[in-house]
Amino acid sequence: MTKEIRQVLSICPENIGAQIRKLPEQIQDTLEELRLRNGGRAMFLSKGKERCLDVEVDTTSLEYILGRATGQAVYSAQEMLKSGYVTLPGGHRLGICGQAVYKYGELFTFKDISSINLRIARQFLGIASQCADYIWTRPYSTLIIGPPGRGKTTLLRDLIRQMSDRFLWRICVADERMEIAACHEGKPQFDLGRHTDILSGAEKVTAMELLLRSMNPQWIALDEITSERDVDAMLRLSYCGVQFLASAHAASRKELSDRPVYRQLLQNGMFRNLCLIGENRQTRMERMNDDD
Repeated sequence: MTKEIRQVLSICPENIGAQIRKLPEQIQDTLEELRLRNGGRAMFLSKGKERCLDVEVDTTSLEYILGRATGQAVYSAQEMLKSGYVTLPGGHRLGICGQAVYKYGELFTFKDISSINLRIARQFLGIASQCADYIWTRPYSTLIIGPPGRGKTTLLRDLIRQMSDRFLWRICVADERMEIAACHEGKPQFDLGRHTDILSGAEKVTAMELLLRSMNPQWIALDEITSERDVDAMLRLSYCGVQFLASAHAASRKELSDRPVYRQLLQNGMFRNLCLIGENRQTRMERMNDDD
């Protein structure tokens, strides 16, 4: 049984943990998510498909997992709960659905939890070697694209590590959702390299500006560009000489250009390298502009 599965089992009720232990080792090694919906059977995701476990999920099961994930002190995880997830030791993430509770007009927490998604985090060392070699010859801002679930964050994580350890570049990570480094009590749960600094939990725009002012980065890395504010901030900071590593949800160049936010990335010329993640998570590096 792998370290990752043992970490996940440590917060699961015994009846659910027993079912996971019964799974063949080759299936345990490919577990991506454990999905628990109140009143239904426990499910697990492996190789993109959900399959059933022979155990029912109830309110007690969900409350047990949430209590274990937050150290029985839900109030201490309030800020993360506002975002609908809790980051766990080992970099695993507990996504939460339930009834939203608002306070002073803002989302405060969740109650009456209806389902939980426990995403199992793994680090695959060496998967970004080809990308890193390419960037060494063309040290320019690089955008990673692929559809959801294709492994963009996993690739980004290893690319940061290699550029930090192999090339000795100073890299700062704007880890808004605490997924790239998954810091727990100030310690990254993933190896991002010896020359890497991490700012967790702050909005990307704020984090990028703070990192530029305080940490003197050569590169800033961030996950999932989602808004025009992100793009505007990166463009503004690029004039200060910093390069970017970032990811975006798009299956192809065409899909990238069809979305207004991402279209800016093609038009402003800030990103000069493009990494496409295809089927079977194969990567291909290209120049963003053919005439570059």
